[in-house]
Amino acid sequence: MKAHSIRAIVIAAFLLGFCVVWPARAQHRGPSTPAERARAVKVAHELEDDPLGKNAKDDRDWVIQWIVDIPDITVNVCDEYFGKLPGSNRGHSQEISNQMIVSSAAFMIEHADKSKDEQAVATAGLLGALKAYQSILKREPDARWPYLDKIVLMRDQGKLDDYISDTRRKCAQNDEDPDPDTIRADAR
Repeated sequence: MKAHSIRAIVIAAFLLGFCVVWPARAQHRGPSTPAERARAVKVAHELEDDPLGKNAKDDRDWVIQWIVDIPDITVNVCDEYFGKLPGSNRGHSQEISNQMIVSSAAFMIEHADKSKDEQAVATAGLLGALKAYQSILKREPDARWPYLDKIVLMRDQGKLDDYISDTRRKCAQNDEDPDPDTIRADAR
């Protein structure tokens, strides 16, 4: 993996509110193992269902760090999907935005033939984040995030594909002026 891709992931990780130690081994680490991939998929689905569970924080941190460390699976996610993130993790914004990364990686593992289809990966990631959001609302109804409610409505009205396409275009335009809030990479 190119050093600038790892740097972008680490910068985005810090900006998303969790600490990732710059992994010296990341450039020397081999590809992910089948066991790690299986664990990442399992954790992704568990986090969608129970993003505030007993082990959720540790599991989420493990998957994010694993994505940073491995050279063969990286995730292309842009913060534009979530609008302006609520401050101080109101509405569990960190858990939800990180879920998009985790769910995207799980999709790429489960559907290796579609791992280069950015629209499909972004859709799976956003759907995973929305599932996590709705799981949080069942547990904490006051954690409502109006911007995500609009996205849920778009999903329910069959307009999510257009929203993702438009947002991907915005992200691509932002690539011309690199934004440290954006994780950029691909799956190999």
